[in-house]
Amino acid sequence: MEKKYSFLIIGILLAAFAIYAYNYPPVKDDMEIKNTLLSENRESEPSKLRMGLIEEMVTNYRQTQLVSIENAPQNPVKDDSHSILFDLDTLKKFINDIERGVKEVEPSANPKLAIRLYYAAYPAKEKWYERGYEALGKFTNKEIPKLYERKHTIIMIPVIKTEKGIFADFNPFDKNTYNGFPKRMNKAMSLLRNPSDTTEIPALNHGELIPPASIEGEGF
Repeated sequence: MEKKYSFLIIGILLAAFAIYAYNYPPVKDDMEIKNTLLSENRESEPSKLRMGLIEEMVTNYRQTQLVSIENAPQNPVKDDSHSILFDLDTLKKFINDIERGVKEVEPSANPKLAIRLYYAAYPAKEKWYERGYEALGKFTNKEIPKLYERKHTIIMIPVIKTEKGIFADFNPFDKNTYNGFPKRMNKAMSLLRNPSDTTEIPALNHGELIPPASIEGEGF
């Protein structure tokens, strides 16, 4: 009989505790809440570099690579660009285009995507009017871009992490490239490559080069 009463009392206590917990759920203490908020803020903090480090790295480039370019024994590039400006809307659109292409081609896929930045240089001005160089020809009547000849620039290309774990350049709108473009030709074969190849892939270039654009606004 005593056991029955014991079980009954325990049952009543458990039911009462359940009702209390439902109506008054446990609340984190102030310290726990603060630590949670700090953790969330740490995850959302922007990437940062010390200004002194930025200054040193920019100076290193200008005193080494840039000097070598501008004083090369053959074909020096005087007053080569030392920075390139892309507006945020252009960058956002490029990223959105990459993601949109993958969603259209492989709706169920969730691959690791990236962007590769190739160092590059604009070709000689006389080529800008030839077939295959239309993207440059449209600059010939614009005051600053028409001075980009042979200057340092950047070309951005979409990148995907393949099944082999390799980050490969690819075309988000072409499934055949999702394991990378065909292997690059060796140096001897590349000399025979048609420079007027008009095959187009998603890529971003044409940031504002400084110089020839004004250095006003640069902090380094």
